[in-house]
Amino acid sequence: MSVPSLGASIAQHIPNDVVRTHKSDTVIDIERDSTDTLIEMLDEIIPAEQRSPLSPEDVKFGLMSVEEALNAIITEQMADTDNSVQEFVAAIVGQIEGTHADSASNKSFSITIPELEESKDSSHSSDSDTLIQRGQIVLKYLSEQLGKLANNEFEGDLGRWASNLTISGLRTGLVTGTLTVFRQLVGFALEKTLQSNAASPLTRSVMGAVAQSIGPLLNILGAIRDECNGTANAETRMARLITLAVSGLAIAAVVTVPTALPALASFGTQMAFYTFAQDLVSLFFPTGDNAKPNAGGTAATGTLNGLLQFLSFTGMNYTAPHSGPGYVMAQGNKPPSSEMESFAFQLSTWVEQQANTPHDANLPIETRAEHIVESLRPILGDDVLRGVYNAGADVLGQVLMGEAMHALQEKPSGEGFRINPISVRLPTAEQAANQLLSTNAIRTSVGQIIMAVVIAASRFFSSLPIPKEMVDHMVNSLVAAVVFAVRPGTTYVNARTQPA
Repeated sequence: MSVPSLGASIAQHIPNDVVRTHKSDTVIDIERDSTDTLIEMLDEIIPAEQRSPLSPEDVKFGLMSVEEALNAIITEQMADTDNSVQEFVAAIVGQIEGTHADSASNKSFSITIPELEESKDSSHSSDSDTLIQRGQIVLKYLSEQLGKLANNEFEGDLGRWASNLTISGLRTGLVTGTLTVFRQLVGFALEKTLQSNAASPLTRSVMGAVAQSIGPLLNILGAIRDECNGTANAETRMARLITLAVSGLAIAAVVTVPTALPALASFGTQMAFYTFAQDLVSLFFPTGDNAKPNAGGTAATGTLNGLLQFLSFTGMNYTAPHSGPGYVMAQGNKPPSSEMESFAFQLSTWVEQQANTPHDANLPIETRAEHIVESLRPILGDDVLRGVYNAGADVLGQVLMGEAMHALQEKPSGEGFRINPISVRLPTAEQAANQLLSTNAIRTSVGQIIMAVVIAASRFFSSLPIPKEMVDHMVNSLVAAVVFAVRPGTTYVNARTQPA
């Protein structure tokens, strides 16, 4: 195919009197037949020390040579192009020359940004340039998708679920898993210290009672604060009252079961550490979503949370038993190898020993401490596995319970349930008070209730002629029931009325 000279075609259709050169906002008018004007304009643009002593004939010849050089370059480049490019250029030339009625010019041509496959087959770039271009395209695409994932901006349900799980996993999952491991290590160290120093039952009971009272005390202080600030309403009062009532029942159950309260010296303390650490992180890295509290959603989320807690506790009992205070308590009297070494067995063994074995005053404390220190070491694998179970339950709970709460609210948003992106804040005094006296008060109360129910129920059911596997299931079922019962407290405690 013969392609007309693009430079010549353009030059033929530029008016003979003016050539306009654009650079930024400057427009220079040059009359072709006026060499004097050209020289004068060049004199104005080029400084005197940079001027070359050229005659007007030399300047005219130079300008003509530029056109010839451009035509030569265009011809050379056109020879290396494919048919589509040549047709595109021919169409442009035809439009300039006014011959766009030709068949070639009737075709539709479009200019698009090269995609990944086009850059792969490009014949105008070297291999290194093509690789760089492909890398830039991939990085740009990935950055856009990761931005949407982190900001929960996908429009479809699949992308929304992926964002919810990703944000919850990175924020809630990592925090919960890490703090669970530290919680177990704290409980292990504390229980070992108490046994190494032969702490009396009275000392342990006092520690357990103090740990159990932290949540209810914060709850009462939060209720007083809400009333004084005028932010209390029916929802917040109900939330605090339900939680306080269940806390009282849990404390009563612990008191009525022998040796249960001393066991809370380590179990209750490790749970208090865990809940306070959780809320400290939440104070600076808050979480949130677009679901609004409602009665149907509260019942549904309570059921889901109870089921998830049952499964996670069951997994911990049978796959990671050597963790925390329970592992220390069970070391003195290990069961036969054929017997299931569940948490209920560990706890019942310890309480039996505490109830039936008198304190040996003749055995030096240093000897007992040496025996324990030499024989006990934390089994980090079980601690980490418990962290995985707990984190998985929290992540699934946040996503599934959020979906249920959002679906059952009066006016669900059209964009679906969405967890807020991870954010960082410097909390104000008001936010810190709300976190401590509302969220943390309920979280600590619920944590201590669970510990009390687990210990009291394990001790009670272990004294009955019931298989130990059944004891674990009964205890975990009670935990699920308690989690369901206190769900309104978790849901509505922050539904405060804004002060006038």
